[in-house]
Amino acid sequence: MKTIDTYKTENADQAVELAAVLAERFKPGDVILLQGDLGSGKTFMVQQICRHWQVAEAVTSPTFTLIQHYQGRYPVIHMDLYRLESDAELDELGWEEFINEQTVAFIEWPERLMPWLATCYLLHIERHNNGNRVYTLSRKEPS
Repeated sequence: MKTIDTYKTENADQAVELAAVLAERFKPGDVILLQGDLGSGKTFMVQQICRHWQVAEAVTSPTFTLIQHYQGRYPVIHMDLYRLESDAELDELGWEEFINEQTVAFIEWPERLMPWLATCYLLHIERHNNGNRVYTLSRKEPS
């Protein structure tokens, strides 16, 4: 992974501004992996990016449904792999059919899937005790 940029936010308003910046960067065909502890703001960031893309419906955490589909400026797939316990469950999910050149895919808890992706972005979110967050955006390219 090659680090592209690091962003720091001190409040939700600054995170919304960051989402606007990221919404301009990401496009169909992109896979964005989101890493961070529980409560770090992974779903919040997806919600705000989708808001910039005029997604009308409520963007919610796909923790129990595993996959959510949204339509705005771009088709969006939002996956949460937190509950998957094996590679077999990942295969059963059929993740490959959701990652394509027409959609933007956001994947929370992506550790099980990372080795299978040749190209992707990684947005790592680190939450500090004072509520500040550090976002590190990296990119994996084919070797």
